[in-house]
Amino acid sequence: MPHGLLAFRIVPVRRRSGSSREPADTASVEPFSGLEWGPVQGPARSVTLARSRQSSESPPSSEAVGRERVPAERSAARTPAGLAPAQARDWLRLQARLALRPEWLREPLLEGLPPDTLLARARAEGLGRGGAPDPRGGSSSPERLDALVARLESMAVRVLPLSDPAYPPALAALVDAPAVLLVRGDARVLSRPAVAIVGARAATRAARGVARRLARELAQAGLTVVSGLARGIDGEAHRGALEAHAPTVGVLACGLDRLYPPEHRRLGQEMARSGAVISELPLGTSPRAVYFPLRNRIISGLCLGVVVVEARRRSGSLITVRHALAQGREVFVVPGAVDGPFAEGGNQLLREGARPIRCGRDVLEDLGLPVPRPSSQDATAHAGSGPLDGNASGVLARLADGPATRDELLVATGLDAQRLADVLIELELMGRVEVERDGRLHACAGS
Repeated sequence: MPHGLLAFRIVPVRRRSGSSREPADTASVEPFSGLEWGPVQGPARSVTLARSRQSSESPPSSEAVGRERVPAERSAARTPAGLAPAQARDWLRLQARLALRPEWLREPLLEGLPPDTLLARARAEGLGRGGAPDPRGGSSSPERLDALVARLESMAVRVLPLSDPAYPPALAALVDAPAVLLVRGDARVLSRPAVAIVGARAATRAARGVARRLARELAQAGLTVVSGLARGIDGEAHRGALEAHAPTVGVLACGLDRLYPPEHRRLGQEMARSGAVISELPLGTSPRAVYFPLRNRIISGLCLGVVVVEARRRSGSLITVRHALAQGREVFVVPGAVDGPFAEGGNQLLREGARPIRCGRDVLEDLGLPVPRPSSQDATAHAGSGPLDGNASGVLARLADGPATRDELLVATGLDAQRLADVLIELELMGRVEVERDGRLHACAGS
């Protein structure tokens, strides 16, 4: 097992022709705790790990996919799910103090204890964020809380406590379910049947194309695509879902106002219009390495399964796989080249029994979901055949001479930085432009 990162073995599961899921094994799963998250220790565990320490809730069933396909126009017309920030002041205080102690909060919240009672209990036990004693007592001044509420309202953020009826059932089943989620977008999409697509940040061009195509195919079949809004595979997965005019969910390892990486801010705004960008961390939290493994268990927890597209031996995607296994989710891998390091981690998962897939149809069949018939509209929706304005045409004309940096495009086109960013995101969503691993942009074939 490489570097002791993955402490499990994957057992192949029979391909299902129906919609029922395989029964879980009876092994116990220990919850992770705050900042102590790290490599799983102990004996190897099966891919069908039990949730004996979790609630009896299950991931969304296969049959639910058809029922959950709600048009964006209809969804937007309904009352927003979750709480308005002004109605959630105690929940925001609870999040500020105990965001990294979800396992400590879960049972009392499910028993119906209010947040102010839990805050008092936390003070009595000397608990702060991450379980460390908080010398300030974890209390925010009314002025600071007013400013936080105003900031959240200006961003159109909804507060989703674990006890809220709109909280996603698949996530609520976890022993370390986030006590409070901040949601920018439509919180209802979190309860739709979903699949995660994860992989390398410095992905090859071929892998980025595969991730985008997979996401588009799965989104067209009615699944919500979930990922981490990171560079590389994550970003391509979100773009593929947007190309299918479907909602996609991004899970952040920072506050909603510190979206990382910064070049994906416009992408995050596009996602929030029909899907959601979410975080369990308070507003103002900067991205730190320790938060990314915490974020990964939310990505897998929202989903029926996790698809790995190109992962190195020590890729962070393998942490998401570990969480998926502990949560009883399925694991799929796109096979990669064996003569280099780029797909070494994913290929190792295949050796251990993960399911190889080539396209969205493979994922749907393995999950026992209906496979939609392709239509001529689907075949051309992502072809980028729509009319281009002069600015977009100028960008493509420059890229026809070869890859270019954003600075080079600014000089060549004469556009200002904001307008160029708008043009590039539109061209990316149309499949006309891709970003190289070194940050340069190039025109896709046929552009």
